[in-house]
Amino acid sequence: MKYEVFAHGQRLEAVGAHSGYRIRMSTVSTTSLNTWPVNVYVRGSESEDEVRIPVPKRHFASQNEAFDFGYECATLWIDAQDHRLA
Repeated sequence: MKYEVFAHGQRLEAVGAHSGYRIRMSTVSTTSLNTWPVNVYVRGSESEDEVRIPVPKRHFASQNEAFDFGYECATLWIDAQDHRLA
């Protein structure tokens, strides 16, 4: 599993990892439209601040679609950062 999902009331969070980075994603169902926007944050270590990853604004039909897209965006961002620093 790429990430683990937790419920915090109406908000859902997913936490995963890639290449030593922690990935945190969050979404809330827009009940009137039944869509799921996603926000993505990455942290290199616990002593660093989270960085918000720019994610194209899309609304997904399910939380799984939202989290899968967010995870893909985060891994692409992390790989680009690692490549830039090498």
